[in-house]
Amino acid sequence: MARVDWRRPPLRDIEEGKVRYKMVVSYDGRAFNGWQTQKNGVGVQQAIEKALKKMLKEDIKVIGSGRTDSGVHAMGQVCHFDILDRNIPPVAFLNVINCNLPPTVRILDCEQVDGFFHSRYTAYARKYRYYLKRENEMTASDNGFVAKIRKFPSLDLLNSYAKHIVGTHDFTTFTASKDMSPSKCRDMYESYWAFEKDRWGYDVLTYTICGNAFLYKMVRSLVGTMIDFAMKNKSSEDFKLALESKNRKMAERTANPNGLFLLNISYDEDEYMWFEETAIPLTKMERENE
Repeated sequence: MARVDWRRPPLRDIEEGKVRYKMVVSYDGRAFNGWQTQKNGVGVQQAIEKALKKMLKEDIKVIGSGRTDSGVHAMGQVCHFDILDRNIPPVAFLNVINCNLPPTVRILDCEQVDGFFHSRYTAYARKYRYYLKRENEMTASDNGFVAKIRKFPSLDLLNSYAKHIVGTHDFTTFTASKDMSPSKCRDMYESYWAFEKDRWGYDVLTYTICGNAFLYKMVRSLVGTMIDFAMKNKSSEDFKLALESKNRKMAERTANPNGLFLLNISYDEDEYMWFEETAIPLTKMERENE
């Protein structure tokens, strides 16, 4: 769909006397119940807010680019927060906050930004990657970071499924019942499977997907379904029909969260402009029915 159809609220100016900081965050998802603050359990957001409070002696609200599920890792999550202007250099946050965080969370970068930046609402793309290895080649260091599989299915067959994901689709088939999004339509820019080598020389099967936004457990559902379809030697057309059915019963299992990483968030409006230029704006009727 065209960006004009993305349902995003208008940006608000930063409160007078305050400044905004943007941070890039990496974390081990096994240690947290997802990104968002939790009533039962600890979210990554809570850990960062606690570290900020220890540094600034006040409660600070941290806004993330989006949620990650419990057990999902991140190499490039992005968040921002607003504080009273105290002329604090970004490097101070980088150093002090990391000292007050557990080793399972690291702030990789920090910079001051203006009110036209919002970690969630000005993001144009989010990229995820899922990692799998053969069970008999798993090492101790893979535990919790790579999903295991008995044998690798056909790469060609997997990519014949993955190609159908690129474009604008209703992903109802591949979301959990708890997803509360009013629209299940999302724009997907990249979707492909590939092999790479790990540090020990073992083969790693990876799935990379990039889109404007994702539904609850959507990536893991896509991974689990494509793997199971390939193991059953189902056709590319079978996967396409499952996607178009908008029926959760047409999907297979949801893959384990431990193999999934949020790689990065793109705020470059030109990076995927090619998709925008080919997108067809929704009609008034389509918007009302969406």
